[in-house]
Amino acid sequence: MNRFMSSRRTFLKAMGVGSALLPLLDAERAQAACVGVSGPRRVFIVVWPNGMFAGKASSWATTGNNFVLPTHMTSLEQHRQDLILLDGLDYKFIQDAPNPTGGEVSGHACFQGMLTGKFYQAFGSSTANNIAGGPSIDQHIGNGLRAQGYTGRTSLNLQVWSGSTARLSWRAAADPIIPDFDPFHAFSTLFTGTGTKVPVDIILAMRKSVLDYVVRDLNRFVKKVGGNEDRANVESHLQNVRQIEQRLGAAAPPASTTCIPTDLGTPLTAGALKNTTNFELITKLQIDLAVAAFASDATRVVVLQLGDQSNSNIILHSLGFRPGEQDGNTGNINGLTSIAHRDSTEKVVVDTWFMEQVAYAISRIKDVSDGGKTMLDNTVLLAMNNMRTGLHEFKGVPAILAGSCGGYFKTGRSLALTSTPNNGVLIALANAAGVPTTTFGETIYGGELAALRGL
Repeated sequence: MNRFMSSRRTFLKAMGVGSALLPLLDAERAQAACVGVSGPRRVFIVVWPNGMFAGKASSWATTGNNFVLPTHMTSLEQHRQDLILLDGLDYKFIQDAPNPTGGEVSGHACFQGMLTGKFYQAFGSSTANNIAGGPSIDQHIGNGLRAQGYTGRTSLNLQVWSGSTARLSWRAAADPIIPDFDPFHAFSTLFTGTGTKVPVDIILAMRKSVLDYVVRDLNRFVKKVGGNEDRANVESHLQNVRQIEQRLGAAAPPASTTCIPTDLGTPLTAGALKNTTNFELITKLQIDLAVAAFASDATRVVVLQLGDQSNSNIILHSLGFRPGEQDGNTGNINGLTSIAHRDSTEKVVVDTWFMEQVAYAISRIKDVSDGGKTMLDNTVLLAMNNMRTGLHEFKGVPAILAGSCGGYFKTGRSLALTSTPNNGVLIALANAAGVPTTTFGETIYGGELAALRGL
């Protein structure tokens, strides 16, 4: 088996396709299929600020197996059997951390520690400048997998717009990972093996030529030595990459274009990437790129950061919001922070949109076949926020898990938690991904949240 799979890897390497197609036929996946376990485990973390629902007295979903979703979460109904809804996580580290300088203790301030669960090394002069005191869970999992022999990227860290330097992912204390907020650059890095900036028409032509060159020989090779599952995997992955390429191509202007189209803009320019009219478009593209990276096994851990710790100047144009006057120090009056502070009907509209993005990500993961199942069966998606509603609460915060990650999690439930540190969820992600972990972050907060497994 190993020698057979090695020959396939040698063949594909010779074709120069790198991580874009090679891992689909790797020995680990073939060996896993032989023992009845399909596909590697994957972790997808999506984070945004300002709470998951509006109204201080509003309720989250009802609890139990027959939970009822609130109106703003209707888009998740189609995935209810794949979900674990959590109501009641506490970011205890922000409250308990030594704070000699009197740094802010709030939902905004806990952003940089959400994935570390560890006391800050230092509180900054603003919530964007807090310094994490240890590595984030994505790095812990990615490094753990690599120590076991996995050769892909430790993690893929993506972002959609940011007005600050607030970071979610950290290699170690005070060592932040800067996420890639340019989907064109991320695509080029993943699927052409280079991060070099080249003109858009050359990038697109290169992607097309690489795939066109590969597909004929690869399919002939699979027909000769591969089975139906291999063919299905290759065809599914090629279709996935093609769809992203087409969407990127639609977003890109002709080489001669010197202005930014008012209806779309171009994610290739720094100005367009910072233009909030493209926030919705780039969110979708980054989700698609994450799914493609999983499907090709280029990485097994993705963190997608939707904005920063407050999103004060992000305006969701697709929802009808337009720039207005400034609202004191909270940014634009129609920005997401001001809307969150008003905590009313506008907040429900915004929350509905974010839930739709979570539902979209789940659907895209489900679309990929994976060893006779869907890729969601071997994946866990964690959707997190830095507060409960838009009023800065860092206690009783909701979260959403989707996918059982190979049967590790017992899905189809809604759980009401009481004074539960977020560390237990992070530990569960690592264990589900195959990286044994007893504690993570501050050890005083205990171990894995056993309720996620139905224990």
